[in-house]
Amino acid sequence: MLSSFCAARKESCSFCSGEALKMRAGKTNPISVSGFWLLLFVSVGTLALGAFASLWPLSETTKGRLIEIHISLGLTAGIFLVLQLLLISFPAAFGAGDREADGKRRTAAKLLRGVLYLLILALIATGLAGAYYRGDTLSFWGHPLAAWEYVDLSTSDLLQAVHRDAGYALAAFLGAYVALALANLLWPASPPPSQGELATVHAAGQSDQIGRLIADGLSQNFRFFGAAVFWTQLCLGVASGLLLAFGYVGHTVSPGGSRFDAITWASVALLLLVVSAFFTRAYMRAARRLKTDPSRYLGYDRRGSFWFVTLGGVVSGLGALISFMGVGLSVALLIGKTVSQPPGIAITDPNKIIRALDVFVLLVNFSLLFAHFIGFGAAAWLSISALKARHHYVMALDAEKSAGA
Repeated sequence: MLSSFCAARKESCSFCSGEALKMRAGKTNPISVSGFWLLLFVSVGTLALGAFASLWPLSETTKGRLIEIHISLGLTAGIFLVLQLLLISFPAAFGAGDREADGKRRTAAKLLRGVLYLLILALIATGLAGAYYRGDTLSFWGHPLAAWEYVDLSTSDLLQAVHRDAGYALAAFLGAYVALALANLLWPASPPPSQGELATVHAAGQSDQIGRLIADGLSQNFRFFGAAVFWTQLCLGVASGLLLAFGYVGHTVSPGGSRFDAITWASVALLLLVVSAFFTRAYMRAARRLKTDPSRYLGYDRRGSFWFVTLGGVVSGLGALISFMGVGLSVALLIGKTVSQPPGIAITDPNKIIRALDVFVLLVNFSLLFAHFIGFGAAAWLSISALKARHHYVMALDAEKSAGA
């Protein structure tokens, strides 16, 4: 994700180097980067589930089930946090040793990471303590935890208030951190050119300079669209995954229903979105290689060099089609339940009741349809841009050969 982009530019990134550490060979540690972002994703899911269970009007059974999942996710986030802190040392985790990145961004990232760690710890501690002081019986993914016999409702209310405020603060700081990460990704602080690079530019011919300008322009397109599509699809994918989890937990699929219903199509579309993310990462890797070696993609015999763009577009198009099928089935289900309800008569058949989870499945399919649509649109635009850039690049090479002859 972020680490591949920053490594591609041969730059130091405060968001990657701070979490990933610089290894002895001068490279970032992908395990640490993945662990940090996994911790953030689990924390976001825990916050969203807790807010939904607290603010949305639900039955006591559904609310209790969601609270159990919320507690289990919170404990899972705590385990990930401990592993993250064991994997990296505190100075390196907070960005120590990162001398090449932009100073203001590095300082902001360092402070935000420290606050995020503290807020996650505070949320876990206050949530567990408040539940124990309330006399609740807790479990971790179905496994019961040790019980607490001492009950103090006033202390529990105080801890729950702190827990709620810490959740709001964590959501705000998570948004700020993601905003800084996107700013550093889309508008990185480029180092000034070295004397060797300036000498290379002056020594190159005019046609070679034109070719490099063409490659640089295409590289900017791949970098921007790759990052924008990746992060948009990532946010929509995480939200869709959480809503799908609600659907499966609430038994959205009827026992006698078809295997190819709306939630099944949504699950397949979500898997295709994960596959599409790998091709989006290839866009960002290609952005770096286009700047360092344009002929690798734009040369005479490189007509199939952008195969990953075509394949990514095919996957996104297939995902959009499957999501559209899911949207149609969801709408048909809601219309069918609405029409089958006689006015003024109590409904006794539970299969004819419109549930909130049915609407969730519709929202999931809409979100996945939008995510795949922007992926397909970006792939089509990059394919056209690559075709034009290759045509102009080959013309520049021909002009250089003609001038040399």
